[in-house]
Amino acid sequence: MLIEPRTWQELFEAVLRINAARTRGDFAASVVAGMRRLIEADVTVFQVFDRARGRIITETSPPEPFTAEEVAYYTSHSDEFPLVPYYSQTSDPRARRVSDVVDLADWTQSAYYRHCLARQDLRYCLALPIAVDDETIVALSFNRRDPDFSLHDCELLDAFAPHVRLAFERHDDPWGDRRQGDAERRLQGLGLTPRESEVLFWMTEGKQNREIAAILGVRLGTVQDHVAAILAKLGQENRHAATVFAIGVLQAR
Repeated sequence: MLIEPRTWQELFEAVLRINAARTRGDFAASVVAGMRRLIEADVTVFQVFDRARGRIITETSPPEPFTAEEVAYYTSHSDEFPLVPYYSQTSDPRARRVSDVVDLADWTQSAYYRHCLARQDLRYCLALPIAVDDETIVALSFNRRDPDFSLHDCELLDAFAPHVRLAFERHDDPWGDRRQGDAERRLQGLGLTPRESEVLFWMTEGKQNREIAAILGVRLGTVQDHVAAILAKLGQENRHAATVFAIGVLQAR
């Protein structure tokens, strides 16, 4: 693979950043920031799936690029994305473009494209799933309007992928379990239920209600009910005020 010295430097710096990350949010953000410097895209998505416990880490750039309806369709119809069956059937370890496995005309007429990507005209997609272990899958995906991703983009993603897996394996707490558990116990001390403290924790992580619903595997309306209860119990006027208050509690010694 022929990579220019400048690109090698950017790849090296991206690897350094993801290995230096200390929290789950920092790790995910570092992966996305590093890849955006290497591969130009209108939307970049980094996800980690824990199939055993149903956990998921999601980081996107720009933040919240998809509507609640688009996320809901993706969640319930992910097998319609052409690269999902491709990877499950072939176990191909390399990055692939949607155009590698399906005709572009058929792709843009598909239900998945119409429901998830047509609004932003994100016709071109590049993705790579990375098996960390038997239960954990890291997925990197890129979407853009034009032009299609190049073979060079595929090679860059292939070069970066092993470092993502190794950094995740080496991270002493990649899921943030200890920090999240400590934070939720402190928030429960404010008179919140375990579920309310969990919702408030994710609010302090910058997650919106629909993202929290996806993380917890509950309906959006359920999260909204929890947020309303949190505001009432904390005596805060709105979601932003409650989040700021909670951050102050967690940062207090």
